[in-house]
Amino acid sequence: MAKNERGAGRKPALSAEDVRIIRERHETGATVTALAKEYGISRQVLSGYLNQNNEKEKEKYNTEKSWERLNRAFQGIDTAQYPVRMEYMCGEDCCSIILVNREEEQIAVINETDDLLHRAFGIKVRPDWKDFEAFLESRCFPREREDIDLILEELELDEYEPFAIVERTGGRMAEDKQWIKIRYYKA
Repeated sequence: MAKNERGAGRKPALSAEDVRIIRERHETGATVTALAKEYGISRQVLSGYLNQNNEKEKEKYNTEKSWERLNRAFQGIDTAQYPVRMEYMCGEDCCSIILVNREEEQIAVINETDDLLHRAFGIKVRPDWKDFEAFLESRCFPREREDIDLILEELELDEYEPFAIVERTGGRMAEDKQWIKIRYYKA
């Protein structure tokens, strides 16, 4: 659908039916690289479609009580001070939950798996903000990519900013099943 009445703005690269088929194929093992090549789009754009923020995936919590209920596993912290929740997923399994306060540059983490390879921060139990920034960047395409300007344009970004890239792509990479589900608290 066009962004305004003039019909200006980038048109979707894929139809809703294409996205449905691609999601089914990806869930049954087709790689992002192979699917992107087949449909003639970049892996980053395809990842954006796979992680498209439908209402189920981009949940917004408008009351402090509902946000606290969602984050009740985090004991001893005021979860309302962390307006972003990132769930680091492997397929449909949640491996790590990260509460984020970007303004104060603080995070709180709970690991939901014993598998160190699937945890957001591996063996590190108390990661800091620098670890979080490194984690986000590890879920993005490299800063040195030759065609970075084209990719940023496709993602509708003016600059390389890992948090914004992860918001748009879900942190999906070409050859793994990890991705990031993001939820927001809007008071």
